[in-house]
Amino acid sequence: MKKGMKINTIAWIAAAAVLAVAVPLNLIFTKADKTIDVTPFSAYSLSDSAVKSLSELDKPVNMTVLYDMDLLYEGSEPGEAEYMMADMFVKTMRQMEKFDKINLTEIDVVSEPGKVEELDPDNLMNLSAGDIVLECNGRKRSIQFMTLFKTNEQTGSVEFYGENAILGAISYLQSGITPTVYFTTGHDEAKPDTCNNLVGAVTGNNYAVKTLDIAAEKKIPEDALTVVMAAPQKDLTAEEKDIILDYASDGGNLSLFLAPVAAKTAFVNIEAVLATYQVEMNYNRIYETSSANCWKDDRYAILCQFVENDFTSALKSLQPTLFMPNSRSFYSTQSGDETEGTNSVKQDFLVSSIYDESTSYQYTAFDEIYGGNRADADYKSPGGQYLIALNAEDSARRGSKLFLSGSYDFLRDEFNSEIADAGAASLGPYLFLSAISWMDKVNSSDAFPTRVSATDYITIPDRKTGNIILVIMIALPVLIAASGVIVWARRHNA
Repeated sequence: MKKGMKINTIAWIAAAAVLAVAVPLNLIFTKADKTIDVTPFSAYSLSDSAVKSLSELDKPVNMTVLYDMDLLYEGSEPGEAEYMMADMFVKTMRQMEKFDKINLTEIDVVSEPGKVEELDPDNLMNLSAGDIVLECNGRKRSIQFMTLFKTNEQTGSVEFYGENAILGAISYLQSGITPTVYFTTGHDEAKPDTCNNLVGAVTGNNYAVKTLDIAAEKKIPEDALTVVMAAPQKDLTAEEKDIILDYASDGGNLSLFLAPVAAKTAFVNIEAVLATYQVEMNYNRIYETSSANCWKDDRYAILCQFVENDFTSALKSLQPTLFMPNSRSFYSTQSGDETEGTNSVKQDFLVSSIYDESTSYQYTAFDEIYGGNRADADYKSPGGQYLIALNAEDSARRGSKLFLSGSYDFLRDEFNSEIADAGAASLGPYLFLSAISWMDKVNSSDAFPTRVSATDYITIPDRKTGNIILVIMIALPVLIAASGVIVWARRHNA
């Protein structure tokens, strides 16, 4: 009996000691608003580099979230991807709010439309629920909620880029730098005044828009965010090609709108630039055979669809109408067995001719030879899916990025006015605005780590191994507990 009493006494003392330590610690952490993040990759904590950056801010930053953040959790349960996305976002914003120079405000886009209008009076940022608007130095920058997340295709985990995007944008606003979108001249290109609505949206997001004569300047300016060729009718010269390739080799970005050109000549220097991103253009013009899939019976103004990927996911959610008038197509020269690990160029096709379930052909678009130096008069179009827009990034050239479109007319004010007058909503300009944001290196920073919603896991190779592990995980604790009860009972009755 004495031995049993001694064991029981020790057990009670140990339990009391645990409570004596745990309860005060819990109260201290609660009062101090402190938590310990034990998740993999510290998914719910700011990184040391983020804390340092926020602590050293020179000027105040107004940060507005277009949502009541507590409501982001509604409709999801702990453990679900949507809940984890909301949790990582909310915890990041709440922690940033604690810094002296950060002023966080939440507004409801439905019940407080006037406040949204104050943030974006000319509707240049195309704000929607969940977006973030940052204000500093008299300038603004918006960040779309869905662009803060990506799903890892290999692990299925949700990756959160919020720390990168938000702190990168703050760094941009604090710096006073104005990245510039340069429209080239000298090749009979379309001028920026053909797309004033787009230019207004670009400048509304604190970018500058200028023209550039590469042949005269002999270089690309250092403040260039991207160099735009808008429907050139003539090829680059060999010297201009080399200047552009030098610019790209140092991480420079290109935006090429290569609409079909009737001239019977090959654009060999532009093709040489495309080849460095492992893509080639067809000398063709795409047309629609279904009147339901073209604009106002113009068979060359084809209705298109977004190709499913991370870049287009936010655009698809808006469910707009996307017409691409006067388009050519492209194709990738990457081989099927090339992987991300062996190829420095990553490509994503963005826009294609539309898949039409209402027809037996499924794809109703065809193409015809247009321009180039081919003399194939007997060419017969195969029809099908034509790839019209893409982006590419080359890690071997300091992350040089290419946005490529086979149409330019979808950006023209004249065409978008027609769409608007008909009561439709075209997303053409927003496609390029998304590309500009994607190219903007100061809009995000690699200095801050990506957050991952993944939990620790083990790989089970087969059913037999799984059953063994299951038995061990369930039976072993039960056996240990039963043994403890038996030992306690024997000693208790001794």
